[in-house]
Amino acid sequence: MHRILEFYSGIGGMHYAFQLSNNSGEFLAAFDVNTTANSVYKHNLEKEKKKSIRSIESLPISYYDSFNANIWLMSPPCQPYTRMGLHQGSSDPRAKSFLYLIDMLSKMSFPPTYILIENVKGFEESDTRNTLVTQLKNCNYNFQEFFITPLQLGIPNSRLRYYLLVNINIIRIYSDSLLSKINIRPISDFLQDDVDYEKYSIPNKTLTKYGKLFDIVKPSSRRSCCFTKGYHHYVEATGSILQLDEFLDSDQIFNNNQINSSISENTINLILRLKLRYFTEREVASIMGFPKDFSFPEEVTLKQRYRVLGNSLSVRVVAELIKYLLLD
Repeated sequence: MHRILEFYSGIGGMHYAFQLSNNSGEFLAAFDVNTTANSVYKHNLEKEKKKSIRSIESLPISYYDSFNANIWLMSPPCQPYTRMGLHQGSSDPRAKSFLYLIDMLSKMSFPPTYILIENVKGFEESDTRNTLVTQLKNCNYNFQEFFITPLQLGIPNSRLRYYLLVNINIIRIYSDSLLSKINIRPISDFLQDDVDYEKYSIPNKTLTKYGKLFDIVKPSSRRSCCFTKGYHHYVEATGSILQLDEFLDSDQIFNNNQINSSISENTINLILRLKLRYFTEREVASIMGFPKDFSFPEEVTLKQRYRVLGNSLSVRVVAELIKYLLLD
């Protein structure tokens, strides 16, 4: 049975991915300093009493050695490698804990046999990636790097991410057939039936002012934009919104001359005919691969729910990579 440490555990995406991979293993400890994410993790994985809120770099190497874990799963903070984070890389304080783990590999008595790392596109160009790869080579690890989107698994979401698989034993030749599946499922497969439309509707003022900036999809659509932590709070590049009316053309309505002029009752009526709303947090979780019994504690606000989901990962993609990593 595998012995697993889960770093930057968030709301449990890596945990659910490992379960979905159908491998047997014990999660020895999970580490995250985000209190909201930790409460969601505990709510869903109550039997897991091994959640640590201490910073990773505050614990000695001997502590991690004591677990004798053979698998490390992690999704380190992505902000140092994004445009919004100014691409500061290793000089960003949020990269400190990850650099600590990288440095620790050569000093451990019982280093992991397998490592899986997920991060944003852009990490591959960072100095942190260079430090990581140099250390892996020095420690005689084999590794492979990928860019994968859920679309390759038939999931209607374009969450392109960087993945690194590490194995101390052998390296395998990656085959595109591993993740290139056939039909992409429609968004309707992931929607709830009993949604409170008023709760998730978009204010008229927001639609009339920023409507053209939204990425709008329909239940029959077979794609959606990546849901980020700013979803429901910011408009542009934070995730798609849903148009329940399958027949109207939203581009035509938002490009109508009446939309471009003053906000009138007729303008609002045109937009309301589209029946636009946000995806619910449950729908976002489903698209990201979380199981049907995944839920949130009542005290976690809607904004917090979207934030922790936006900081999580594609469970299905990671599950397939775990299967591949642990092949006999």
